[in-house]
Amino acid sequence: MRAADGAILIVALSVAWSLYRANRNIAKFNLLDLIMENERVSKMACIAMGAFIVLSWIMVRLAIDGKMTEGYMGLYGALCFTPICAKLFSPPKEALP
Repeated sequence: MRAADGAILIVALSVAWSLYRANRNIAKFNLLDLIMENERVSKMACIAMGAFIVLSWIMVRLAIDGKMTEGYMGLYGALCFTPICAKLFSPPKEALP
């Protein structure tokens, strides 16, 4: 394991620990809101969250190795943030009875 991998792992674990501690106080922050929709777990939200985490890890590795290009950064932005913008501006679905 290289030093860069260790540093990334430490940062990731500290972010995860911070989110876990914030999630324990339900009145202020609930981590499950990131993947819940209408009181149910959303498949698309889980897929989007997993893709975001994996792609972010790849982008960090590319930046550390010095292989980052504008094309990779544009592709990352398109893959991660276009679905979020599309969901924000799409009309709401009709509620099921």
